Amino acid sequence: MLEHDEIRQKLRKLSNYENSLYPKLKERSDRLRKKNRVLKEENDRLRKEVGQIEKLLLELEELREMIYGKKQLERRKRKVHLPWKEQKETVTQKRSPESYRRAVPKPEEVTGELRFELPICPDCGEELLEKQDHVSYREDLQDLSMLLETAKKVTKRIIESGYCKHCGKRKRAMKIPKQTVEIGRNVKAMIVYLHVLLGLSHKEVENHLNSMYGFEISEGMISRSLEEQANLLRPRYQKIYQSLLEEKGCHYDETSWDVLNGEGNYVWVKTGVDSSNVIFWFGRSRGKRVAEKLRGGSNEKNVKDQVGISDDYAGYRYLFENHQLCWAHPHRKLRDLAESGVLEETIRKRCEEVYQKFASLYEKARQAKEKLNSGEYMAELEKELKDEFDEMTVQRKDDPEKLKRILKSLAERKEKYFTFLRIKGIPLDNNKAERSLRRVVLKRKKSFGSRSQKGANVLSILYSVVFSIFWNNPPAEFLYNYQEALQLSDNVSE
Repeated sequence: MLEHDEIRQKLRKLSNYENSLYPKLKERSDRLRKKNRVLKEENDRLRKEVGQIEKLLLELEELREMIYGKKQLERRKRKVHLPWKEQKETVTQKRSPESYRRAVPKPEEVTGELRFELPICPDCGEELLEKQDHVSYREDLQDLSMLLETAKKVTKRIIESGYCKHCGKRKRAMKIPKQTVEIGRNVKAMIVYLHVLLGLSHKEVENHLNSMYGFEISEGMISRSLEEQANLLRPRYQKIYQSLLEEKGCHYDETSWDVLNGEGNYVWVKTGVDSSNVIFWFGRSRGKRVAEKLRGGSNEKNVKDQVGISDDYAGYRYLFENHQLCWAHPHRKLRDLAESGVLEETIRKRCEEVYQKFASLYEKARQAKEKLNSGEYMAELEKELKDEFDEMTVQRKDDPEKLKRILKSLAERKEKYFTFLRIKGIPLDNNKAERSLRRVVLKRKKSFGSRSQKGANVLSILYSVVFSIFWNNPPAEFLYNYQEALQLSDNVSE
């Protein structure tokens, strides 16, 4: 039991604590709370700034890659380890020496023969025995000077006319051309071949015809010839458009194409899954209505059942009842993050981990598609793929914003990545459409677009018909098949 003095002493200490020490402690506590709140706000602000800086660095890296190319960037030399990819590369590297040599010409392709005989020894003059023939071939073009002299053909046409007293009219053997000198359809076909298939500009086509065949032509005549060919090919163009409506699936994509005073600055492409027919639309906007019109109206036959294969562009999201999203697009985005040279090492390691998981899942999806096509597909495999997909798309708090956006987009549209499991014969990626646009991208670097919407419409018909013919037939027979397509019109003159 405490003594009276001890009790008084403790009460005095308590009074001193309440009167002096407690206010100081409370003031200190309030000051620390305020400081902690300020530090938290500053920490949140710095986190946002770091995220913005990270985003800007990634965008800057992408811009530098677009301008200078990947080889010029200071990207990481160490690539992400993918065992199945290394195995495939090892298999493809085993090529025989003969695969690098030119193929032996067919007997009907041989146009001449030279025989080099050796009856006696060139050193001692003794007769040679047990002779053997060693056959080799030399492939070359005909004499270029002869080609230049004989390539150009000029036909003088004399059209007779006479006056009929009975009819009271002057009759002509054929329609008299407006121009005294006009170019023939072979030259017009060659202009389309050079301008569209080889991607030459108007000036380059002019120089090529002049230097190779001695054929003088102006850029204006080239434009008029292209327009005339487009008008003649319009029936074939409509036929290609209708044929794509009958396919079970089509690829869609778009890229920029500048048009002065046009309807838009983009070119769209649509190509079939089963065939190589393709439709190009130059000089259009990037709006959803263009995609709807390219797909075909809802009342068109088989449009509702047709599968659309595309990237994750918003204009395609509600366009198809059966929609297959491209696996290659997120695969490339995740790969670029994993190989980025601007991210911190810990963040890049996380990006590399996600990329490896997605790449492994992508490979399993390819194998599942092959099993589905061969009739060996099992429902357990679909569940396994989707479970791995769900696990891979889980976000972490410290993930960079770009990675979060990719994972969020994948999770929200998960079912559209597995449409190929429900419908047999549908590819996992949209590479076919991207390869179709590659020729347009190369052309854009030379011509920088179209001068008018009329010129863009001409390119739409020519590119659609030319590449549909070229990709569906042997390349060596292109000019023959192209001229055969022109025969559909009765307006083709000799």
